[in-house]
Amino acid sequence: MNTDKITPQHRQRIALVYVRQSTMTQVLHNRESQQRQYALKEYAVTLGFRLADVIDEDLGRSGSGLVERPGFARLLERVCSGEVGGVLALEASRLARNNRDWHHLVDLCAMTDTLVIDYDGIYDARLLNDRLLLGLKGTMSEFELGLLRQRAQEALRRKIARGEVLHVPPVGYERTEDNRLELTPDLQIQQAIKSVFARFREMGSARQVLLWCRQEGLQLPTRDEHGRLVWRLPVFGRILRFLKNPAYAGAFVYGRTMRRTSIEEGRQKRTRGHRREPKEWTVALRDHHAGYITWADYEANQCTLLENSTLRGKMRSAVKSGAALLSGLLRCGHCGRPLHLTYTGNGGKHPRYYCRSATINHGGAACIRVGASRVDAAVVQQVLAALQPSGLDAARQAERLAEDQRSRKLETIRLAQQKARYEADRCRRQFEAVEPENRLVAAELERRWNAALAEVARLDAPLPIPQAAEAPLATAEIARLRALGADLTTAWEHPAAPPELKKRILRTVIEEIIVRLDSGKAVPTPPSAPEPPRAGSCSGTTEACAPHPGANSILTLTVHWAGGAHTTLQSITPARPAHPHATASDTVELIRQLATACADEQIAFVLNRNGHRTGKGLTWKAHNVADARRKHEIAAYLPDATQAWLTLAQTAAKLGMSPKTVRRLIASGSLPAQQIVAHAPWLIAPESLRLPRVVALAVNLKKTGRCGLPHANSPANLELSFS
Repeated sequence: MNTDKITPQHRQRIALVYVRQSTMTQVLHNRESQQRQYALKEYAVTLGFRLADVIDEDLGRSGSGLVERPGFARLLERVCSGEVGGVLALEASRLARNNRDWHHLVDLCAMTDTLVIDYDGIYDARLLNDRLLLGLKGTMSEFELGLLRQRAQEALRRKIARGEVLHVPPVGYERTEDNRLELTPDLQIQQAIKSVFARFREMGSARQVLLWCRQEGLQLPTRDEHGRLVWRLPVFGRILRFLKNPAYAGAFVYGRTMRRTSIEEGRQKRTRGHRREPKEWTVALRDHHAGYITWADYEANQCTLLENSTLRGKMRSAVKSGAALLSGLLRCGHCGRPLHLTYTGNGGKHPRYYCRSATINHGGAACIRVGASRVDAAVVQQVLAALQPSGLDAARQAERLAEDQRSRKLETIRLAQQKARYEADRCRRQFEAVEPENRLVAAELERRWNAALAEVARLDAPLPIPQAAEAPLATAEIARLRALGADLTTAWEHPAAPPELKKRILRTVIEEIIVRLDSGKAVPTPPSAPEPPRAGSCSGTTEACAPHPGANSILTLTVHWAGGAHTTLQSITPARPAHPHATASDTVELIRQLATACADEQIAFVLNRNGHRTGKGLTWKAHNVADARRKHEIAAYLPDATQAWLTLAQTAAKLGMSPKTVRRLIASGSLPAQQIVAHAPWLIAPESLRLPRVVALAVNLKKTGRCGLPHANSPANLELSFS
């Protein structure tokens, strides 16, 4: 190799040896390549450099430019400092696999007079021929990586299209020698996975399945951090992986997640795990292998999980506790948005449905508020009437379901006991096969045998649940079950029937219910004792957001059944009765009139002088008036310069006389004025001050000091002074 390009100035500086391997597998197993790279340090000494340093922080890091390389960054920093005479690497691909990093290094070497050295030659980046060779080496290095990646990805795509990707099979499956998936031969694992899907089909909630498994102490198979199959109590994520993995439906799916590329700090960055929609999956092969459920069951499970997710803006959600049976089924007939649910009263015993979407989105008033109790009863009556013909069939199906649950549970216990006995027997054979003198091995095998025997004893012990749940249904219980099937109303109202079960039944047969509440004509006041609700009637405690006084409302429920049929329920609901301590309507109307001319203190004075009392029979105060105004949406009095009338004091100021004289003018009929009610302030029109008689009296008063009106102590003026 020609070393003429290495000048004494280069040798006075240090040489940097850059060591890199792409993956940790190469670092651990490709030792020869690693030793060759470290040998460059001795090679730098033979070339005459006074000192050689090794930079190996990037072992196990790719040079494609997608990951950070702190070692390469330190190399560039030291080259920029001018202390480096040469950069040594096994080949160009060790320094970089992308032209961005490679040309950046070449440019810095040209500016600082730093040589690039490998086993093939010595290159001066300031020379055109050497720069051309360095550019070709960098391009070939990047092309080589791209070519290798292209070949690997094309081979992977072809295997994916055939469903033969060599990945770790999900729990419950094993991969055969010809790359096919088949059910695991372990019946205990099969039974545990099937029980998860069966319970989800019955409960309709992944969380309820989790709670059931925890309550029953049912362990599920999973893989530990080393990939070994272990049995553990499930967590919520484990249940979801069973339900969301299409492999359990017999389908091979690839491409459920994707990568996204972004630019951060001038460097390309990729993130994984972004979910795709099913229609965007790369490969989806149905009937690829045997499944635990059908594809139709898988799609139904996904719809149920989506409906249970309240954060996705869906109308329905998972069934919750509470007395309201129609939550998640009601939609406002005025705005089309789902109705919300609230509980009022002491202890939240009174559920009510209301539409608050308009308030949230637009700041407007609620469209509708509907009491839940009798509305639920009316819909339930319709549902029970529709289901009554199939009541006996439902009773027989419930009987079979109870027997199936008992059989599945006993089968699960039997398989677990059988496997535990096998493990104990295997440990016994291992212990008996070892030489007694070899205590180091015999002690460990004895410990394993004792642990296996303890597991057998645990599984053989009585279960911590009532034995009645384990025994078959008695003849009397079967007869009782069939009697309830013949009378669904009694079964529905049975104290042992939980609200969650009732809600699931309603959601099964009803898609949604459209609710409208419109103002109707006045009808006679209903009797004090309300009539019991009739079939098809939903009369109950309902009100519109702003009902007219004395008016009734028409409540219309349009039930959309799951089969596509529609049923309309309509009833006239009386307006809410007045509160026993409500303010009298004439008093409210008087407050409405007085608020146009008086402040709250004056209104309270006028009401008390005229004998009006609050709803509780007390005298009026300013805060009582303010509360009444807010309740009935009456605006407060605000003096305004543009008002169409004058007060007594304002009139006196404009005429230049005392308020007492103005009262005398009003009493004599010389000055027109009006009063809302006795003892209320006088209201005087501004144009009344320009009447000839009023103007003459005002001028005469200014000249003579007398206006020529009756004396202030006359009967008319005495009566007026009290106002």
